[in-house]
Order: sequence, then structure tokens, then C-alpha cells
Amino acid sequence: MSAPFRHIFGLLAAILLLLPSATPRAETTEKLPLPALMVLNKVSPLLAGEAYDQAEETLLAFQGRSKTAFDAESPDPKGYYHPEIYFALGNCYLLQSRYDAAAEAYQRTLARDPDHSFAWLHLARVHYETNQYADAGRCFEQAYETDPEKKPEILYYSAAARTMAGRYEEAIGIFERLLARHSDAFLPEWREQLVHALLAADRPRDALPHIKALINVYTGEAKTRWQEILLYQYLQLEMITEALDMALDLTREAPEKAAWWKALVHIQLNAGQYEDALAAMIVYSYLSPLSMEEKTLLADLNLQLGIPVMAAPVYKNCLEEKPDTGMLKRLVISYRQLGDPEKGLDCIRDFCRDDPDAELMLLQGEILYALKRYEAAASVCRWAAKDDADASHAGRAWLMAGYAAWQSGDITAAREAFKHATDFKTVKKDAKSALTLLNRPTTVFIADADGKTEPRKQKTEKDLKQK
Repeated sequence: MSAPFRHIFGLLAAILLLLPSATPRAETTEKLPLPALMVLNKVSPLLAGEAYDQAEETLLAFQGRSKTAFDAESPDPKGYYHPEIYFALGNCYLLQSRYDAAAEAYQRTLARDPDHSFAWLHLARVHYETNQYADAGRCFEQAYETDPEKKPEILYYSAAARTMAGRYEEAIGIFERLLARHSDAFLPEWREQLVHALLAADRPRDALPHIKALINVYTGEAKTRWQEILLYQYLQLEMITEALDMALDLTREAPEKAAWWKALVHIQLNAGQYEDALAAMIVYSYLSPLSMEEKTLLADLNLQLGIPVMAAPVYKNCLEEKPDTGMLKRLVISYRQLGDPEKGLDCIRDFCRDDPDAELMLLQGEILYALKRYEAAASVCRWAAKDDADASHAGRAWLMAGYAAWQSGDITAAREAFKHATDFKTVKKDAKSALTLLNRPTTVFIADADGKTEPRKQKTEKDLKQK
């Protein structure tokens, strides 16, 4: 059973406390025929002493003296089939975990006395023990209705059992009835179960006021847990304003609590408030050691907001903990934004020394191209294109190899690279345009590291041959 229903496990212990001995209820002793009363007085100490077999034999022997079979309506002057006799017999079976026999005995008790509250309770216990939670819930409800004192906990057991059966709407109805009739006795633990039933029934908005009530009642870790649940529900319901206001209030009330800063970060990210999210993330990093995922988020926010000087050392630290291609790419981008692409090249070479990677080699080629080291860029991009096993970067690599070869004056190599690039849908259009422009006199064409083109004076292949 999952954590939300942990309080329901108190159900069994509570029912055990309600188990009486075979001694009949005080209100029935005056109505009991003397033979039945004498047998029950004899059986009571046997049950107390756990002599269940002997108690059962005594009760069955007494019933065996009857000359008629059980009939719920027929007269029974000596009490052979009195409800209390069957109730005591049911207890014998229940205490021996003979649940089928116990259920039959309690049902016969109720056939002769439908208002026998304890029989309803014990029948509920039988259903509980045999995992028939819906039937247990029904019996608990009947036990409450027939209980002269109307004990609220019995109605709670009915709601809890229905929750365990997955009958959430039924459980919610019982909880609401319980709250209306016994508001002063409605325990926080019961309200917790009502919240879980509402959430399980996909009624989160109806759960919100009860979650708030629990926050007002609890202190310490319990209060924190329900505050977190409320924040989560606000986000799930896309109540961003409410979530943001609550998170801000929590960080003001308890600025030393890392959990609230972490929550604020995610809420502000959800709201697109990236600068505020970065500020909250920095505070959070002072209060709690960051996980790898959180370090990456901190670096990504810095990079996205144009603060590469703060992003680079975090990416580098993450790479030292766990080598990762995506992390390396972001570190290289940070160095490029810092105006130090050579550091990016060094990082790629170190990373690819033992295991070259096509995507990273392409990145290296693009950096070399931006540095106008065209021959080296063409060589690296060609290698990346040929080594790309799944062809996910080959098109881009061939295109960049063509641009680089063109800028270095190697038109033949450029044409070959562009022809390869036309085989890839993502770059086919750019590659064809480049091939068309290659033989035009005074072609004006240059590509930057991002593949964008701009006009510039350049010699054609024919010019180069004439020279």
C-alpha cells in the first residue's frame, strides 16, 4: 500500500480494540433466554483464555440441542439461534482466522438483528482481512448507522476502506458526510485521506482548500510536505500566479530553507522569468550542494542570459565529474562567447583524443572556419562527414567542408563536398545554391560558421586555372 494510505493501517488495530468477548451486550441481556445467557457466560472466559476450539464446541453443542433448523423469522424461546450466540460463534472463527465461517456467523447474527452494530463491525473486519475493501466500507457504514453513539471513527473506516478499494467518489461522499456531521472530531489524518481521495479522483481543485487547512494545522516537516504539495498542485493546474506568490512568501518567511528557493527556481522558469530564476538558483546553490542536473541548469541560465564567464567554470566542473558531449558543446559555446575559441578547441581535442566524435569534430571545424583556418576546417569537417555513423551530422559536415575548401581556394574539393551534401535533405538547398554559384564569374559568396552567406569578391575555378 502506498504512502498516502499509511493512516489506513491504523484501521486494523482500531478494530481489534473493538472486539468484545462473547459476553452479550448490556442492552440485550434482559431479552436473552436464560439457556443462551448461561452458555455465553460459560464461553466468555474460554475466549479470553484463547481456548477457541472449546468455546466453539460449547456453542455448537448448545445449538445442537435445537430440534429445528435455523430460520431468521421462526420463534426461538431458548435462544439456540439468538443473534448473540451467532455473534459469539463468529468471534470464535474470526479469532482463528477462519474468515468464511466467521462471515456466515455474522451474517446470521444480522439476519436476526439487523441493528447489531458489533456484528457489522466484525463483518467489516472479515472483509478487510480478505481484501474485500468495498464490502468492508459498506459494513462500516452500516455499523455507524446502527451505532447508538454514532462514533465518527467508524464512518472514517468506511471512507478509508472505500479509498483502499479505489472507489474514490464513494469515499469522498462519506468523508464529506463525516465532515458535516462531526466537524469538531474531524482529525487532520482524516483530512489527509480526503485530499488523497480527491486527487485520485482527479479533483485537484476541490482538494486545494483541504490542503490549505492541513498547512494551517501542521508544523515542522508535516507542514513543509503539504506546502510542497500545494505548490505542486498550483503548477499542475497552471495557477502560476498563485504558485509564484506562495513561493515568494515562503522564501521571505524562511530564507534559510533551500527547498523554497528550489521551488521558486522552477516556478520562475515555468513563468519565463529567467533572470529571477537565475538569482534564486544562486541563492539555492549557497544553501544546498547542487546535483549534476542543478549545476547544469545554473550554467545554462548563465549562458542563456549572456553571462558565459559564470557558465564556463560550472560546465568545466560538470565535465570533470561526468564526461558528456552536450556539456562539452555548451562549454565550447561559453568560450566562444568569451572571445577565447582556442580554449574551446583545446577542450574538444582533449575530449576526442581517445574516442573521436563526429558531432564534436564538426564543432571543431566550425570554430576553425570562424578563425579563418580554412584548410584545417575543411579537413576536420570531411573527417566528421565520413565518420558520422548514423549520418545525423554528415550533411552539415559536408556543407561546411565545401565552404571551407572554397575559402581556401580548393574549388575541386569544394565541389566534391557540396555534391555529397546534396544527398542530405536538411542541407540540400544550400548545397545546390553553392554549386550553382561556384562557376559564376566574380561570384560573391562567403559562409560564416553558422552557414549563413554574404557576398564578397572571389575568384572562380576558371580564374584560378588562367592564373
